[in-house]
Amino acid sequence: MNSSREEQAMLSDAIRIREEVRVDCGGNEIRGAVQAGIERGRRRSWQCILTKGSFLGLAAAAVAAIILFLIPVIHDTAPQPAGPAGEVNWGGLEMFKRLHEFDLEAPTLDTAIRHGYIQEINQSAASGDYRITLNAVTADENKIIFLYTANVAKGQEIYGISSARIKNLETGYDLENGGGIGAHAKNNGHDDKRIFYGQGAVYLDRSKPFPEQVEANFLIASMNEGKMKDLGKSKGVNLADVHYSPRLKISFKLDPKFKQQKTVIIQPEEDFMLEGVQVMLQQVELSPLMIRTVVKIKNESEVTWENRQKIFGAAYGEKILSITKYGDNEIGSSLGSGTHEGFVQNFGSNLLDKPKSIHLMMKTGTGKNTREINLPILP
Repeated sequence: MNSSREEQAMLSDAIRIREEVRVDCGGNEIRGAVQAGIERGRRRSWQCILTKGSFLGLAAAAVAAIILFLIPVIHDTAPQPAGPAGEVNWGGLEMFKRLHEFDLEAPTLDTAIRHGYIQEINQSAASGDYRITLNAVTADENKIIFLYTANVAKGQEIYGISSARIKNLETGYDLENGGGIGAHAKNNGHDDKRIFYGQGAVYLDRSKPFPEQVEANFLIASMNEGKMKDLGKSKGVNLADVHYSPRLKISFKLDPKFKQQKTVIIQPEEDFMLEGVQVMLQQVELSPLMIRTVVKIKNESEVTWENRQKIFGAAYGEKILSITKYGDNEIGSSLGSGTHEGFVQNFGSNLLDKPKSIHLMMKTGTGKNTREINLPILP
């Protein structure tokens, strides 16, 4: 493979996949292993009562995630397609359903709440005109999802959440930021710009100990009341009009039930053609909050920068189709990265719903030559 040192470095930076023990079995055995692992975790819990130099597709996805996370424009944009919310009762977290229509991984939280796989925190930190409340979290060994509410005093309006981090207090390091979404509250059909509901995520390295004591850390950006009205008409934001809260920190202990949910790894090694390149679905990782797929170019002679660009462009439209007794859900991807031989995509997951089947869906070709690829993962 011919690559520059810079290209190699950029791709190496993107690789997040570690070698795992191969699971070589049929669909029913795989499904059984997945469900058995989940059930073991649930029983134990009851007893416990974007990378620089990535391809264009990755860059677009990463930039979109960053923009949605840092700038409160969701209420002014067209909703992104997401799976149906269904009849899940979110209880005291009902206000966060407002984010459901913008969440590419929407079925993940629905499933977690349906099965009680959630930890309510309801702790607050305040300073001056600013207040943050960490409402709830859910986690597995790959990911933490957190829900929070930001408030500002009269005379201020929330422009956005400039930073939302989670630190592992045992190591002193911030966990890998997975982006997030948010929107102002609604009051009589209008945005209440003094209240902002947010959803964030961080990724975990399961080769390291599961974090127990963590700290959520927020920075709220605001503007004087009325200053946000003309943002859509102007060419940009006058930074002098933006005010920032101090760092608002909330520490808490993650529920031990989350680390009991182990990831099941399968290696389908199924070949298919993607944008004229022979590739292989090399590996799939399954856990309650995340499904990760690894696709690689099969023939070493075809591993070129151009081919990797082509196949990753197709990956931008990937989705997971999960069929359960609660209905069919399409689950999108919030993060992807290029590798030396292909790409990796992270999806949400509704594995706790015990899917009857899971399929990886993508499209290849253009115009009249467009066709859909359907790769069964389970059974």
